[in-house]
Amino acid sequence: MKKFLLLTLCFLILGLTACSQSHPSSRDKSASSTIITSSSTTARTNAYLRQLSGKQIRLTIGDQSFTVDLYDNPTANDLYEQHPLTLTVNDYAGWDEKVIRLDKKLSMQDAPDGDEPLYPEVGYYEPGNWIALYYGKIGYWSGKIPLGKISATNEQLKKLPDGETVTIEKQKL
Repeated sequence: MKKFLLLTLCFLILGLTACSQSHPSSRDKSASSTIITSSSTTARTNAYLRQLSGKQIRLTIGDQSFTVDLYDNPTANDLYEQHPLTLTVNDYAGWDEKVIRLDKKLSMQDAPDGDEPLYPEVGYYEPGNWIALYYGKIGYWSGKIPLGKISATNEQLKKLPDGETVTIEKQKL
């Protein structure tokens, strides 16, 4: 009987110790958006495609203007060469992103299978042929490629009006 009670007590202590440790889903979500720690997440964010190229574009949406520091990858370089563009920004219902549909597809040379966008950030979604302005976590998606870091807050991107005209042009350095 003593062995049974001792064994039960050990399991109880072990169980309480495990429960007192912080579960990953209970951590501060805002910190996880800027600090990437797990190796699986790091691989899915394609850090090698997020090296800055020194090229910039300017997005003018209504009376607001944002600079995008483009990453050094073939897809971002292709976007840089297509300017100026006048398009429309739209809400993407149910997701924390705005979309700008393109008339011409961008290069997929050396593109990964997909990406888990950072935010705020600009990316390209090849299946839909649109530029995306990410202002919240959307997770990993096939066909996404990072394009650049935008000089906007998540809140500024979220508040962009649906159907507004957007002009995209090369930024003079």
